[in-house]
Amino acid sequence: MPHIEIVPYDPAWPLQYEIEKGPIERALGINCLAIHHFGSTSIPGLFAKPKIDILAVVKDLSTIDNNSLEKLGFTARGEVIPTGRYFSKDHPKVHLHIFKQGNPLIKRNLLFRDWLKNHPQDREAYAIVKKKLSLIHNDGMEYCHAKTQFVETILEKASKEN
Repeated sequence: MPHIEIVPYDPAWPLQYEIEKGPIERALGINCLAIHHFGSTSIPGLFAKPKIDILAVVKDLSTIDNNSLEKLGFTARGEVIPTGRYFSKDHPKVHLHIFKQGNPLIKRNLLFRDWLKNHPQDREAYAIVKKKLSLIHNDGMEYCHAKTQFVETILEKASKEN
């Protein structure tokens, strides 16, 4: 069975995010309050699954026009993440996570990203964890769940400083 693909950081990832950002903002319209590059591809130097994770913050989840996002190549995946919407596309590989303003997962994801950007030792430790787990797991959800303890430890440290 194939394992989870983890690759060295690619300096093209931020550019890929920027290319995706504008069309997503336009598709979400005035409902869109903010859009962020998060996940491992947003952290310079970090090994990652080669996919761009984008977090969009909206006023109202019920007014999201799936057709506008589908025209950009996204497929609606439903509410995979509690209290949010999830879309993906394959070329380039992008995962779009949409949350209503005030959702605590917004702060959590950005806090984790920012901590790893600013703490090289923790970033390197996370890379080691990711590489080890990618060899053990072949299911994306199992892989994500296996990282939970490390992620929680980082979030605890980051929360104490904020």
